[in-house]
Amino acid sequence: MTERLRASIIIPTHNRCDVLSKVLSSYKTQTISNDNFEHIIVDDGSSDDTQFIFNNLQPFKINKENIAVKQYENRIEGIRSGELEIKPEENGGPIQIKYIKLKKSGRSVARNIGIGLASYPLIIFADDDIFVEPMFIEKHIKEHDFDDMFVIRGTVIHTRSLEHPFSARWKPKDINTSFLATGNASVLKKHLMSAGLFDEHYQIYGWEDFDLGIHLKQNGLSSIKKKIYGYHYDPHIRQLKPDLVYKKEKERGFTAVYFYTSHPLGWVKRFTRVKNGLLDAVFRCLGRKNWFLKRDHISALRGIVRLIIRYKGYFDGVRDGKMQYMHEDNVENR
Repeated sequence: MTERLRASIIIPTHNRCDVLSKVLSSYKTQTISNDNFEHIIVDDGSSDDTQFIFNNLQPFKINKENIAVKQYENRIEGIRSGELEIKPEENGGPIQIKYIKLKKSGRSVARNIGIGLASYPLIIFADDDIFVEPMFIEKHIKEHDFDDMFVIRGTVIHTRSLEHPFSARWKPKDINTSFLATGNASVLKKHLMSAGLFDEHYQIYGWEDFDLGIHLKQNGLSSIKKKIYGYHYDPHIRQLKPDLVYKKEKERGFTAVYFYTSHPLGWVKRFTRVKNGLLDAVFRCLGRKNWFLKRDHISALRGIVRLIIRYKGYFDGVRDGKMQYMHEDNVENR
């Protein structure tokens, strides 16, 4: 009998306990039996009630020889494992969880630790705000064997409903052509290790999966799109706070510069817009003195205001990133 390929689902999280608990409930009704997969929840320094979701799990005895434990011992605050019952009143049974609590370290470190502690050869990436269809894990596993050279990318559909996430339909906004998009993707663990895992210089939001995708492609892997559906909870624009949108985009702009200096390719330059002075000037003017930060929520002229906030934040981050990464001495060392 052929050995079954099993999967570890890596889900990093930070201060998303309310959404995370609902997301985990979507894994209760998977069409493949629980002995074929495990969930690895990597809590990247949450200060909310995230850890209380996992209080009933048992302390996990750490293997001191595990490379993840050796390398990150000073970052790991604790590991718990076992079967977790999420919303017992709903259909489906408990799910197998390995919960790792970290000091705040960034998403690259969180995912690398999760990969290092994964028990199974196939890694499935998902996020703490991605609800998954019942065949999600089964479809990912069926697309792989023990020796393939594929990154399998699923489709992520944005939804504004936290209570009924699967009611959303595909729209142009959901198009994603990246080689590796960690909201819904799978690849064999051995390929991730050979590619060097995620670059841990990406300590804030943005671009770490694009970076790793380049290394996987250089190692000969192919990226294939499949009809595997995840639903990303994207709050209604009226619920968004300008300061949070601005902060997230500023981080993305900052890391875009590091991404470009690490991979000074033509398509990276075009895609990240790190040298687009015209757009920078336009949105610096439209967002002068960050007037939008005086608002509690985005409401009036919603789409235009959000666009200004996003681009103003992004190019503010790009300018900071250039100061950090694009001095002559830094460029010469890359």
